Amino acid sequence: METAIKGAVKVAVRSLIPLSTRKRAAIWVGRQQWISAARRSWWCVELVRDLADIDVDMYHQFLWTNHLAYAESYESAQRFGGQNIKASRRMFFSDLRDHVAGLGKFGAEEVQTVFEVGCSLGYQLRHIEMEVFPSARDLAGIDIDSYAIESGMRYLRAAGSRVKLQCGGTRELERWLDARQYDLIICTGVLMYLNEVAAAEAIGTMLRHSRVLALAGLAHPRVDNASLQRSDVRTTDNSFIHNFDRMVAEHGGHVAWRRWEGDRDYDGNTIYFVFATRSCP
Repeated sequence: METAIKGAVKVAVRSLIPLSTRKRAAIWVGRQQWISAARRSWWCVELVRDLADIDVDMYHQFLWTNHLAYAESYESAQRFGGQNIKASRRMFFSDLRDHVAGLGKFGAEEVQTVFEVGCSLGYQLRHIEMEVFPSARDLAGIDIDSYAIESGMRYLRAAGSRVKLQCGGTRELERWLDARQYDLIICTGVLMYLNEVAAAEAIGTMLRHSRVLALAGLAHPRVDNASLQRSDVRTTDNSFIHNFDRMVAEHGGHVAWRRWEGDRDYDGNTIYFVFATRSCP
């Protein structure tokens, strides 16, 4: 009965209230701390869910830009520190450290410059700085979530970190990378919020500006992502399951190392890692 009532309310709200007004309402709901986090997330998503049918990229961008729904879980106290790095990301960074010498023709102790696309609070860059590649002296990142950028920078400044964060999106990557070449560019759990064309364009840009590009995305639960002819959609949240292998190849890159584990679940994440270089060794 409760489910039916909720469904009727959602239909009525979406049909009677313009999307622009519902966007403002979602932002307001997201700021009301007296509402439980679960209910805030539910209402923020449901108020604008029809936007996903119109333009799924804009739907995800709206939620991230305004630090709503799934973005709200990114808070400094819950993300910074080695103990808060999820198991799947520990695997990612362990694999990256183990293989970076063979990929980029330089050892882990020689990594000097790192850029992260979709860095949120910068907690992964801080983990890189402290534990993965402590030799790195230039660590930077961008994210569209201004709240996360500001919160993360407060934490990083207080910690005396070298990490620098800026508010920016994947559509502006060329401008942010600014003709620079980085030893390493990482992008984890970000391209799932971009459609196939936009994700491929971002990969092409990142390849041009990196010696090693390290990607982590959603694994297809039944077939290796490398066999996908086109990107699939995870219906639970309208996020994308991409074939990074193909996107890298289409932009003249070389997949030097990869890991795919299908539907195996680690802390809520599946495993699809692709480490690439601009050309074959």
